[in-house]
Amino acid sequence: MEWENLTPKDFVKKWYDDYYSQCVYCNAAGVGQRFMHRSIETRHNSDSHFDRVLEIGGNQGEHIQFIRHSFNEYFLTDIADTSKKLLAKSQPLGLQFKVEDACSLSFEDEFFDRVLCSCVLHHVENPESALCELRRVLKPGGKADIFLSCDPGFAFRLGRYLGPVREAKKLGLDDIKRLLDARDHRNHVAGLTRLIRFVFRNDTFAEKSYPIPHLSWNFSFWKVFEITKRIESK
Repeated sequence: MEWENLTPKDFVKKWYDDYYSQCVYCNAAGVGQRFMHRSIETRHNSDSHFDRVLEIGGNQGEHIQFIRHSFNEYFLTDIADTSKKLLAKSQPLGLQFKVEDACSLSFEDEFFDRVLCSCVLHHVENPESALCELRRVLKPGGKADIFLSCDPGFAFRLGRYLGPVREAKKLGLDDIKRLLDARDHRNHVAGLTRLIRFVFRNDTFAEKSYPIPHLSWNFSFWKVFEITKRIESK
């Protein structure tokens, strides 16, 4: 079926099913993606352990290989069922896949010791609801790690052009990729940053920009928020 005949939802699905990995995880784009995944894990190491971990928007499990800590249960979730492609890969013990809406998670309150959310908030209809849900399911004292690409900042747009857009151009899909970005990245990094600061205003968090800390989002590729949920005093 021609791209122009697809609904926006089917258009996005076709891209992620058929071309996402080819354009994002190869050559220069792939180097950037690996750096991105590692940046989400900088405060965790092999001495860290979490009983239950939730990854929101995990797609086909691309991030799992970068996890450095141990865990008992790892719930990888996505709005679409990607479990068949996930099961085709070698995955660690304790991994479970669930279809979940980031804005309305099915898990009970304070269920997870760690929650990570990568490349999700730009896509959802109501990012504030997703953030509130993330905080709701996180235990007091639990860790949350949130990744934001700095779209539409200058550095991010340049990196996207030199990486995924260039790879899409090799496939004759550069116009498709640009339309995909317009449809898929609906939320602005500055607004999302404000929402994160508000939802987690009573918690402890560090806000890091990459590749240079504390630089404006216009000159950064992405940001990572490292949050520790407050333990209520009795």
